[in-house]
Amino acid sequence: MRFLFMKEIEEWKVFTNLEFKNGAEGVDLLLSKGYRVSEWVQDIFSTELNKKFNMKLPVKLARVNLSLLGFEEPTTLSEIYSRLSTHGLGLVSPEIALLCRLHYAEQPTGEWLRFATPMNSMIDSDGIPHLPKLGKALGLYFVETYWAYEHAIFHPHNEFVVELSR
Repeated sequence: MRFLFMKEIEEWKVFTNLEFKNGAEGVDLLLSKGYRVSEWVQDIFSTELNKKFNMKLPVKLARVNLSLLGFEEPTTLSEIYSRLSTHGLGLVSPEIALLCRLHYAEQPTGEWLRFATPMNSMIDSDGIPHLPKLGKALGLYFVETYWAYEHAIFHPHNEFVVELSR
């Protein structure tokens, strides 16, 4: 059953160029501008000094509420990702979350916005999988993480950033 219609999804952000060549540079740029970058994010991207982006531009993003995908009860991350692909929506490179932090000054206070990133694309030095989330609180802008286990539970009101089909 198809719950989602592409006309209901609005393009949120479009990136036609990248302002840093890898995640480590992205973290450094955010820190230099006063953004709050969690220790987990710093740890995950610290090993990427020689890794360069490998993505096609432009990157078109949308925000999708899980209820719009047809979820009426709490569900797992793996079920969410499966449903995204059936609606022609894609997962987002973790580095794109860093780029979004630089370009999401209009974020409302109290909002925490998760990014649907590929499973195991953000593993910390303890071997724990994460997905990025952006937040605004106390007049500050954050880049944090959320656990990204296949069985992590999310609720119908939760919202994820996804890539629009090309």
